[in-house]
Amino acid sequence: MINTPKKLFLTACVCMLSFAASAQSGNPFIGTWDLNPADSNFGSTEVPSSMIRTYQDQGDGGFMYLLVTINNDGSIGGSSASYKYDGRDNPIAILGVGGQTTISYRQVNEKTVEYTVRAGGLTSQIGAKSISNDGRVLTIVIQNISATGGPSNNQVLRFDRRR
Repeated sequence: MINTPKKLFLTACVCMLSFAASAQSGNPFIGTWDLNPADSNFGSTEVPSSMIRTYQDQGDGGFMYLLVTINNDGSIGGSSASYKYDGRDNPIAILGVGGQTTISYRQVNEKTVEYTVRAGGLTSQIGAKSISNDGRVLTIVIQNISATGGPSNNQVLRFDRRR
């Protein structure tokens, strides 16, 4: 049997897809999600041109997320963190932001996770993310907390699973 680059590529794709499917069965958040701006409410914040969230299983109960946002002016924002559902603070890497920001997660049930973001030791955001029963929609409810005690900007973001 002769292996051609095309056959090797197809074999690699099948292996990657089967790995993704098996990882997905253990955690419904695993995968890539595209913002559905029509079904989202950004509150007083401008709706970006694009927002993509990717969740990956890191093994041993650990996960990683990567968020990439393209704003209407063409600027790029984003963040990433590795974490477990253990309630412990984990550092967040945020594009263009200095200072210590952390995130902690607590699993409520198979399809719902609560989280807390802290900046400089103060809680700046609390929220929950959940997966629809059919596994196709990710909803994130966000309550941003003002450091000065002023009004917060609450948001409900909906993402569609990329197929």
